Amino acid sequence: MSTAKPILAGSAAAAIVAGSAAMLFPPFGETRSLARADHAQFARVQSAFAGILAEHPSDMSVLEDLGFQADRLTNAPGTKVIAEKAGSCAGQGIYWLREDAGAGLAITAPHRGSDRHTGSLAATLFLETGAKAAAWNSAPRRPTKQCDAALDLAKEKNHVFSAFTTGFAEFARDSLIVQLHGFDGDRRKSLAAQEAGMILSNGTERPSEKLLDLADCLSIAFNPERVLVYPVGTRELGALKNAQGQLLREAGFDGFVHMEISAGLRAELIEDGALRGKLAACLVEAAK
Repeated sequence: MSTAKPILAGSAAAAIVAGSAAMLFPPFGETRSLARADHAQFARVQSAFAGILAEHPSDMSVLEDLGFQADRLTNAPGTKVIAEKAGSCAGQGIYWLREDAGAGLAITAPHRGSDRHTGSLAATLFLETGAKAAAWNSAPRRPTKQCDAALDLAKEKNHVFSAFTTGFAEFARDSLIVQLHGFDGDRRKSLAAQEAGMILSNGTERPSEKLLDLADCLSIAFNPERVLVYPVGTRELGALKNAQGQLLREAGFDGFVHMEISAGLRAELIEDGALRGKLAACLVEAAK
């Protein structure tokens, strides 16, 4: 797959995301029930996403049978949003795909809402990196007064979100799949984690060269913010039980990146386009 250069930067991408918030981030209160996939359905959805990413329109019929529809954003040409039809939300996730060429990169956020800013950060980075895809949850991680139907996608193997993740790996074997999370340093046990700006892992005790190279790039770009790698710099937030990471390793895929970002740095990344550009540049380089 070719690697695309960033197509938008700073305020332009942020404005597109803000202007399309109703489609990209529908209210969690609309969730009525939660859908999970059995083994056969999971395989069909995985194959369908791989086909859609490869520009095979007929594969969309598999997702339509699950209540999805594809819509285009007028302010983001060349992309399409795949989400459940209004009024039929079963918490199956939202998927933003780039048509034609794109970087070998998917940026996901399974906890948007509870991990503040991660959903909008994933969407904005999708535009700024030229990534092939982005995805996030459409149901809350925990029950709320408005929505008592909730699930933690990072723990859900039998879910459309997981099938999308493995379908992306099937489509682009040498790609990078980044999962954005947020942490609060005040709740960390070790001083290293408390003071960190980012904690990266691949969900194992052995970080890959690809992960270490990304960490080096981010450490330089974000200095003096501390960018740690599990388990070298900290024993916390290693994502050892992350469902998507486990599935990807079972499939022989080694491009999974679990990226924990501190609350303060997440807020800065949302507000500061130049700072976010540093993250985008490192992700694009790692996806080559």
